[in-house]
Amino acid sequence: MDLTSGSRATNVAAAVAMLGGLPALLYGILHDDTARSIGGACLIMTALILSALVAIRRWIVDTSEERRALADQQRQASEAHHRYIASQAALENEQARLNRDMAGERQRIAAQLIAEREAMRDEFEENKATLIAETMETTFLMIKGGKFAPEETPQHGNLIQFPKDLPAQGHPASPERERSRGHEVGRP
Repeated sequence: MDLTSGSRATNVAAAVAMLGGLPALLYGILHDDTARSIGGACLIMTALILSALVAIRRWIVDTSEERRALADQQRQASEAHHRYIASQAALENEQARLNRDMAGERQRIAAQLIAEREAMRDEFEENKATLIAETMETTFLMIKGGKFAPEETPQHGNLIQFPKDLPAQGHPASPERERSRGHEVGRP
């Protein structure tokens, strides 16, 4: 019984009243004394009322079950909070690990791409050199075979030759020439 000192004192008083009232009631009933019987009954009723009041107070005020339930709920909430914190930390660790893995994978892929680019560049240069060599060899063989031999002596320039005297042109000193120059104007 978790009772406070006031409740204990009230229970002790009720027990004393019960112990005092019961003999008084029995003595009054045996000796046919009405006053003692009524006094004993009043003491017994007072003791019962005090015990009932203590029980009612304890029933209303006693929160031990609620405290236990609250403590259980707090413990469960604390455990859930700790699990949440642990899950959060595990999630952050997993994300950090994934980020590290992704960074390593990016570096590996970048190195692989650089190596492939260098290999392709080397292959291109090799193919280019092979094509140049084949072209030079083919050109040499064509020159040697006479495919590019000059047909005649090279001409340095093509000059258009004008005839000296054209039939439509007269002699520069001819009168027709003079007239056309002056537009039918007389000479001075």
